[in-house]
Amino acid sequence: MSRAQKALSVLVVACLGLWGCAQGAANGHASAERMRALENKIAKLEDDFKAVVAVREQLRKQLTAAEQERTQLGQQVEQLQAGVKEREQQLATRTGERGAVQSQFDHFRKGIKALLGQAEAASAASTSPVTSASE
Repeated sequence: MSRAQKALSVLVVACLGLWGCAQGAANGHASAERMRALENKIAKLEDDFKAVVAVREQLRKQLTAAEQERTQLGQQVEQLQAGVKEREQQLATRTGERGAVQSQFDHFRKGIKALLGQAEAASAASTSPVTSASE
């Protein structure tokens, strides 16, 4: 390679280097704006993430409260069902007792009617017509 070619090569490389540096300075301003925009976007995303985490924690608390309430309601339902079964048993017992008392009452009433009938028959037979002795 001749001296002129070497000088030309160095000159070409130097020109390309200067051109590249000149391009970098113009892109540096655009890069700085892009970096600020990305930083703003990251900050916004972090704020959104914090808000979502807060909402998630609130929803977890609500879920826990709802599960506790559901458990309590389930226990109340079980208690009410046990009460209903007990009342049904009491009702069946009372109905049986009422039937027995009703039967006794009917038997007692029939016995009283029979006794009244016998008493009326006896009183009708024992009483003779009243005749006057003055005749």
